Amino acid sequence: MTSSISRSASPDNPLLTVKGAVAEVLLNAPDRKNALPLAAWQAFPDLLERVKQDASVRVCVLRGAGGKSFCAGADISEFEAVRSTPEAAARYDDINVAAFKALKAVPVPVIAAIEGPCLGGGLGLALACDLRVAASSALFAIPAARLGLAYPPEALGDLLEAVSPADAKKLLFTADRLTAQEARHIGLVNEVVPEGDLDSRVQALCATLCDNAPLSLKAAKTAINRLVAPSGPDDMDSLLQDARACIDSADYREGCRAFLEKRRPRFEGK
Repeated sequence: MTSSISRSASPDNPLLTVKGAVAEVLLNAPDRKNALPLAAWQAFPDLLERVKQDASVRVCVLRGAGGKSFCAGADISEFEAVRSTPEAAARYDDINVAAFKALKAVPVPVIAAIEGPCLGGGLGLALACDLRVAASSALFAIPAARLGLAYPPEALGDLLEAVSPADAKKLLFTADRLTAQEARHIGLVNEVVPEGDLDSRVQALCATLCDNAPLSLKAAKTAINRLVAPSGPDDMDSLLQDARACIDSADYREGCRAFLEKRRPRFEGK
């Protein structure tokens, strides 16, 4: 039996399809390389709660619509409207983080099937998944430093589960794009497959996971997530203050304007 569920009438919201034991969450903004507007980020917790409540689901796959892009991150074109003040930006980051947490809270294994750009918040979504399989076309980056932003500290914990602190710093300091093979080399993804083989490899991996004991997989996922989790929210207060200072900076506003005007940003450290 197959069912499709959308969070609301918005065409950009992620879509959920369940086929047998496999749930698929589709990032549904292919005309923007699946860059997600605020409403789409808000849809994740309710959508993934449906996955959690469906006892027939043994594995979940997250992918981008259109076959050319996983997710180019947040839709920067709406930032001036929805992130115009430090308070609004903090709420926006909280919504992003809630989406990441909802993915991590799904009790079954979650696989990110990645092709094309996987950038910023899109990489955050991929890192919130348990496994990441990338086509050779995939590209990875965290462009926060080109926008005058700080990546949410909570999301950095997911990054540090995958790569070393030194590699995390290089990604954040340079905002460089990594090829799929470079991402595999530092542990950002689990596997790289030839172009055209992504679907078959993900299907095979789903079949393997569905064949294994669900309670064993759930126990392993729960234990690992708890063991690598930060010690507590109080430890993050100063990091959050630094991140919010970025939101209130002239460099953040300059970064957004430069992106929209398709020019190099001119940052002044203010």
